[in-house]
Amino acid sequence: MIGQAQPKRFYSKISLSKKKALIQKVFHNNLKIKQAAKQLNLKYATAKTIILLYRKKVVRKQLIFASNKPCLILPLQNKMSNVIVVSLVAGKLLNQNEV
Repeated sequence: MIGQAQPKRFYSKISLSKKKALIQKVFHNNLKIKQAAKQLNLKYATAKTIILLYRKKVVRKQLIFASNKPCLILPLQNKMSNVIVVSLVAGKLLNQNEV
Protein backbone atom coordinates (compact mmCIF):
# COMPACT_ATOMS: atom_id res chain seq x y z
CA MET A 1 0.00 0.00 0.00
CA ILE A 2 1.03 3.55 -0.54
CA GLY A 3 2.68 5.22 2.40
CA GLN A 4 3.56 2.06 4.31
CA ALA A 5 7.25 1.46 4.83
CA GLN A 6 8.53 -1.99 3.98
CA PRO A 7 10.60 -3.65 6.70
CA LYS A 8 14.32 -3.44 6.03
CA ARG A 9 15.72 -6.54 4.42
CA PHE A 10 18.72 -8.16 6.06
CA TYR A 11 21.47 -9.58 3.88
CA SER A 12 24.07 -12.06 5.04
CA LYS A 13 27.68 -11.65 3.95
CA ILE A 14 29.17 -14.65 2.14
CA SER A 15 32.69 -15.41 3.31
CA LEU A 16 35.60 -15.26 0.89
CA SER A 17 36.38 -18.94 1.51
CA LYS A 18 32.85 -19.95 0.44
CA LYS A 19 33.13 -17.79 -2.68
CA LYS A 20 36.46 -19.39 -3.60
CA ALA A 21 35.06 -22.87 -2.95
CA LEU A 22 32.06 -22.10 -5.18
CA ILE A 23 34.29 -20.83 -8.00
CA GLN A 24 36.54 -23.89 -7.63
CA LYS A 25 33.61 -26.30 -7.84
CA VAL A 26 31.97 -24.57 -10.81
CA PHE A 27 35.00 -23.82 -12.97
CA HIS A 28 37.50 -26.53 -12.04
CA ASN A 29 35.33 -29.44 -10.89
CA ASN A 30 32.73 -28.76 -13.62
CA LEU A 31 29.73 -28.81 -11.29
CA LYS A 32 26.54 -26.95 -12.13
CA ILE A 33 25.93 -23.78 -10.13
CA LYS A 34 22.87 -25.35 -8.53
CA GLN A 35 24.81 -28.46 -7.41
CA ALA A 36 27.72 -26.43 -6.01
CA ALA A 37 25.32 -24.09 -4.18
CA LYS A 38 23.52 -27.03 -2.60
CA GLN A 39 26.84 -28.55 -1.41
CA LEU A 40 27.92 -25.23 0.14
CA ASN A 41 24.47 -24.45 1.63
CA LEU A 42 24.04 -21.29 -0.45
CA LYS A 43 20.93 -20.04 -2.18
CA TYR A 44 20.99 -20.60 -5.93
CA ALA A 45 20.42 -16.90 -6.68
CA THR A 46 23.37 -15.94 -4.46
CA ALA A 47 25.65 -18.51 -6.08
CA LYS A 48 24.58 -17.43 -9.56
CA THR A 49 25.34 -13.80 -8.75
CA ILE A 50 28.80 -14.70 -7.42
CA ILE A 51 29.60 -16.71 -10.57
CA LEU A 52 28.29 -14.01 -12.93
CA LEU A 53 30.33 -11.31 -11.19
CA TYR A 54 33.43 -13.54 -11.28
CA ARG A 55 32.97 -14.12 -15.01
CA LYS A 56 32.50 -10.41 -15.63
CA LYS A 57 35.41 -9.18 -13.52
CA VAL A 58 38.01 -11.93 -13.76
CA VAL A 59 37.52 -14.36 -16.62
CA ARG A 60 36.81 -11.87 -19.39
CA LYS A 61 39.68 -9.60 -18.35
CA GLN A 62 42.18 -12.48 -18.39
CA LEU A 63 41.67 -13.21 -22.09
CA ILE A 64 45.09 -12.52 -23.57
CA PHE A 65 45.78 -12.81 -27.26
CA ALA A 66 49.16 -12.78 -28.98
CA SER A 67 48.01 -10.07 -31.37
CA ASN A 68 45.85 -7.03 -30.88
CA LYS A 69 44.92 -6.99 -34.58
CA PRO A 70 41.43 -8.05 -35.57
CA CYS A 71 40.99 -11.32 -37.42
CA LEU A 72 41.84 -11.10 -41.10
CA ILE A 73 40.90 -13.29 -44.05
CA LEU A 74 43.52 -13.70 -46.75
CA PRO A 75 43.77 -16.16 -49.63
CA LEU A 76 46.42 -18.82 -49.04
CA GLN A 77 48.89 -18.97 -51.91
CA ASN A 78 51.61 -21.49 -51.06
CA LYS A 79 51.82 -20.11 -47.56
CA MET A 80 52.05 -22.06 -44.36
CA SER A 81 49.18 -21.32 -42.04
CA ASN A 82 50.02 -20.68 -38.41
CA VAL A 83 46.97 -21.53 -36.37
CA ILE A 84 47.23 -21.74 -32.61
CA VAL A 85 44.38 -23.35 -30.69
CA VAL A 86 44.16 -21.96 -27.16
CA SER A 87 41.96 -23.59 -24.51
CA LEU A 88 41.06 -21.45 -21.51
CA VAL A 89 39.18 -22.54 -18.40
CA ALA A 90 38.13 -19.82 -15.97
CA GLY A 91 40.46 -17.42 -17.75
CA LYS A 92 43.52 -19.61 -17.17
CA LEU A 93 45.46 -21.28 -19.96
CA LEU A 94 44.63 -24.98 -20.07
CA ASN A 95 46.20 -26.04 -23.36
CA GLN A 96 47.88 -24.43 -26.37
CA ASN A 97 48.57 -26.29 -29.61
CA GLU A 98 49.88 -25.17 -32.97
CA VAL A 99 48.01 -26.68 -35.90
